[in-house]
Amino acid sequence: MDGGAVGGPSGSAGALAAALNSVDQVVCVPVAGAALRVALLVVQFTALAVLADAHHEMRVAVLDRSADLAGRVVTLVDEALAREPTAFATTHAAQLCGVLGRVEIVLNAVEATFFASSARRMLGDRVVRGWMVQLEQLDKELLDTCALGAVGYGVDWMVARVTAMERSSSSSDNHKPDAYLQWWRPPALDAAYVPGVDNPLRAEHAIVAALQAVCAGADTWPRIGVCAVGGSGKTTACAGVAACEWVRKHFSKGTAWVQLDASSTLQSVAEAVVALVHRFCGSDAAMQLSALTEDKNFVAVAAAYVRTVPVADASKWLVVIDDALYEKRELLRQLLGLIPSATPVLFSTRSEAVVSSVPGATLVSIDALPADDARLVLAKAAGKAGVPPFSASEETCWVRRVLAKTECHALSLAIVGSMIADRGGAWRPVVDALEQRWMEPDFVCWDSTPPRPSVRAALDVSFGLLPDEVCRDAFAAMGVLPVHVRVPVLARLWRFPLCEAAAAYGQSVALSSGAISNPGVDELVAVLVRAGLLRRDVDKACGELVGVIVHPVIGQYALSLLGDAARATHQRMVDHYMDGVAVDDLDAHGWRLLRLWEVPDDGSWYDHVVRHVAAAWDVCGLVSAMDRAWQVARLRVSSPLAFQADVEVVLAALMAVVNDRASKASLSPVLLGRAHAALALAYNSRIAGCRRDNIEAAVEHCKVALEHVKWSEAPSLWATLQVGLGRALVFRVAGDRVTNIEAAIACYCLALEVRTKSAAPLVWAETHKLLGDAYDVRVVGDKAANMETAIAHYQRSLEVWTRPAAPREWAGAQNSLAVAYRHRINGDEAANVEEAIAYYRRSLEVRTRTAEPVLWAKTRYNLGIAYYNRLVGDKAASIEAAIACYEDTLTVCTREAAPLMWAAAQNHRGKALRDRLFGDPAANKAAAVACFDRALTVRTRVAVPLNWAETQHNMGVTHHDRQGSVATGVVDVDAAVTCYRRALEVRTPQAAPQQWALTTFCLLLALMDGECWSAVIECGGALERFGRRWAAWPAHQGAVARAVSEARRALFGLLSEPSGN
Repeated sequence: MDGGAVGGPSGSAGALAAALNSVDQVVCVPVAGAALRVALLVVQFTALAVLADAHHEMRVAVLDRSADLAGRVVTLVDEALAREPTAFATTHAAQLCGVLGRVEIVLNAVEATFFASSARRMLGDRVVRGWMVQLEQLDKELLDTCALGAVGYGVDWMVARVTAMERSSSSSDNHKPDAYLQWWRPPALDAAYVPGVDNPLRAEHAIVAALQAVCAGADTWPRIGVCAVGGSGKTTACAGVAACEWVRKHFSKGTAWVQLDASSTLQSVAEAVVALVHRFCGSDAAMQLSALTEDKNFVAVAAAYVRTVPVADASKWLVVIDDALYEKRELLRQLLGLIPSATPVLFSTRSEAVVSSVPGATLVSIDALPADDARLVLAKAAGKAGVPPFSASEETCWVRRVLAKTECHALSLAIVGSMIADRGGAWRPVVDALEQRWMEPDFVCWDSTPPRPSVRAALDVSFGLLPDEVCRDAFAAMGVLPVHVRVPVLARLWRFPLCEAAAAYGQSVALSSGAISNPGVDELVAVLVRAGLLRRDVDKACGELVGVIVHPVIGQYALSLLGDAARATHQRMVDHYMDGVAVDDLDAHGWRLLRLWEVPDDGSWYDHVVRHVAAAWDVCGLVSAMDRAWQVARLRVSSPLAFQADVEVVLAALMAVVNDRASKASLSPVLLGRAHAALALAYNSRIAGCRRDNIEAAVEHCKVALEHVKWSEAPSLWATLQVGLGRALVFRVAGDRVTNIEAAIACYCLALEVRTKSAAPLVWAETHKLLGDAYDVRVVGDKAANMETAIAHYQRSLEVWTRPAAPREWAGAQNSLAVAYRHRINGDEAANVEEAIAYYRRSLEVRTRTAEPVLWAKTRYNLGIAYYNRLVGDKAASIEAAIACYEDTLTVCTREAAPLMWAAAQNHRGKALRDRLFGDPAANKAAAVACFDRALTVRTRVAVPLNWAETQHNMGVTHHDRQGSVATGVVDVDAAVTCYRRALEVRTPQAAPQQWALTTFCLLLALMDGECWSAVIECGGALERFGRRWAAWPAHQGAVARAVSEARRALFGLLSEPSGN
């Protein structure tokens, strides 16, 4: 391609040409589509620039602004095509296409004013004023949209490092999709529950009635919102509905239960999504989906699976989403979007606004239990049997008093009944204390302040009647824990009060790994259960206590009792867990690294440690949570979205620290620099929010950190900050791309002044790898020289990153070298392809399907392309190897999980099958056409035009089959011509000159075989006029000339034939 053929204001046409020439090597399909549309814009800008000279100054300004916008997009597209494709880059590119479509609309409108008649020119000028405003908005939107894809490079880098690591033994079984058969089920109903489905005054009756109103087999089932204040029995009502006979009969596949409370994060929602996909689509789909949780569009991918479920199957499920808080309504919206409309959904909430936010939702409110049911709840909780449960004397003496003071509130009744049962039916101390509490002057609690007065009074009485201070301290400490708490966690939490109590009585307490032995824990649990403050969680299979359940309202009450001691309680939890881990003493700057990742996970530590260190305002702990080792451990044990939940907690906590004057003053400059460095890492890793803003924040915090940390005081940290700033600059979208990359390279070089191979070999290798990545995308300088420098840096990193010492890093560097050799400009092309194949093979020694399925699939795909392009060796064997690679990729990258990658693999598999030298040629051709047809179900002209054209071209080549393996008939020639002409609708001389020339030449050959002589002359003339702008023109010039000459002779012969009489 001639770099000057397509001029543009940004001078980026040459870069675009290079990108388009390598489109077949790229997985990330939409980027190429975006490249085509940018090229079209560049051409249009060039034409308009000439017209603009004689037109209004304002329109020239609009044109210049548009040109600047397009120029930056060309650079972004070029970079996207040069990189290894990722799921994030796919999303980014698809959004980029949409933004570019809007840029085209603006440009077309401006163009209309250039060609408007003089009578309409004034109107055109007024319209153009609005376009400048729109371009400003598009500029910002384009930056935001492009930035969403940029995060994928960083996340993929991290995923590539960690997905090979086995999950820890304590959690590996929990994350297998088959475990979802046990998870996500309705909670067991409390012994005091009174069924309400048959009582018209109960919420359960209203819910079932709403479900019964829908005809069996209907395509759409209701969304029912159950709304009440905390502790009113929303969860119990939903569990009661799920357990009733009518529901179990009509929803035969069962009930899927999703908890969406205050502790819900991206990680817990991702687990819920996988659980729902497991319910609807089976374990295979759930296994595939679980490998994609790092994708920001994870829920949308899951929805693609669920949409395939037949209505008849979907209507056999009931889904319950429990405790959807107002601040979590966006997560509720995502989950509702995933669930088929043929599946009924119940969701409970404390806010009617949440119900209103769900289109068409039915509201069911709960205020209080009917008086008769309230009596039954109280009777069961108090251990009373019989019909009626209370005598007339009991009704008069205390039952009516309790109903009045509890306001027939379910939680209040359960607490009061438990206290009476604990006293063997002695009701007077409980009831008198309850009434007395309502009368005390300090009892100030309004309905608008949780908990409601009846609950607060019951809790105050229960807390006051606990037997001693140890029990009260133990209960208050529960405020720092989540709803579901396992026994080992309780043992750590209660270590302090139980040890103090034992010391007071001269007793010893048995410790095990920093925890109290179970007898003391069991006794405390028993006391608090009898007080109505906890519920036991018993494993029915083994008959043992495995944990407790704390009602959210009771947990909030316990936290209020802690007050200022909450911070110390959180810190004690961290300290108790860290007992068995070596912790360094504070250095001169007040810093010590907390190796959070060295603590074995007990099912609670990994999910809650960051919350604990944040609540404790432990700056060292918060900084440690952004250490790469914690990221690796978090991804290994949980998922990328679990780490994202940690990122949000760290951001909020550290921002509070650096913005608080007192806290800031208490930190040394170096520790304050570490805090800013951790904020930079958090923003750099963050998925939520505007990516451009996140990267800008990362750059700013890196710069602030470097202001606080001097090379002379902390050289190693200073070098780490330089690397952090370099990373942020590489990903930066705002500002000048050239300046950002050059600054990043400078930062890495500065870091290498400290990070020497002898002093710090591992980080030395890492820095060289990053330098290689930077030179790979470098904009200035000679591209061939930059690629050689990148290769040199990758090879230097391998001096330390050997396979035995650092297998994942070694595999990543091998893959980077493979990509670099595939795109290498210097050297022998055949030798470069062989090098790429060798490096891909080495990478696959570590990136196995079992250990790293996604990276394995991507690497196999790229290896397939290398085999297909191989220039030496047995061609038949190379094509067979390519086919095997593509088929391997398709076992992981399914249409539902990764549609664009799936379509790209189908397209390349079709090419390989078409050129296959083994097997039946007709069968190979039919299989190739089937692959292209499948690819085109995703590669549509609207979504990804350039790749749609590529597949149309490949289809044309397959139909024409000029190599003679299958006889080509008239029908095949006509089909080939149709495909080529479709491809040329997008592959124009201006937008894709090299591809246009190739497709036009193929069309010429097909037209020759079809004896369409006039069309042959037309195609040949177009190619001759294009001439040397086609890189392959010297090799094809003679064939074109011969075709045109033959067509003219044939056409002359036809014209010379005498006409019949």
